[in-house]
Amino acid sequence: MDFESLITALLTRLSTDPLLDIVLALLFVSFITIFLLSRRVSALTRGQSGASLESTITSLAGRVEALEGHGKTTEVALNNIDERLQSALRGVSVRRYDPFDGAGGQQSFSTTLLNEAGDGIVLSGIHARDSVRVYAKEVTAFQSDRELSEDEAQSIKDAKKRLQ
Repeated sequence: MDFESLITALLTRLSTDPLLDIVLALLFVSFITIFLLSRRVSALTRGQSGASLESTITSLAGRVEALEGHGKTTEVALNNIDERLQSALRGVSVRRYDPFDGAGGQQSFSTTLLNEAGDGIVLSGIHARDSVRVYAKEVTAFQSDRELSEDEAQSIKDAKKRLQ
């Protein structure tokens, strides 16, 4: 049987045998799927061999691992910075005033230096006609064990506002 007679026999059976129609349709779909997949693989490996594609994937996996390690290191460093920042003096306030009637120029001051927890110090310099006195009072949680003047208390409030 030659090729032409084989084709003729198949075409005659196509119209009479539904099972053969289904098999040929599935075969046709399979060939198209294989063709499309082979084109995708060709496009993926264009200009490269399969081995070089594998080495590229391996290289990328190594870079991902390095980035993950760098991310963990960065996270530890940021946590360290956050802890240190909490103890940094960020609430700073300077209040100038005249402590005595008749004295002018606001030469006296109260300076507050606080961290986020409200711990720090109030420095006050009282300027009198013939002298200057400097006082330091410890502050814990925005309060002092020592008695505070109105200006020192206001300086603490101003510093607390700057922390928010």
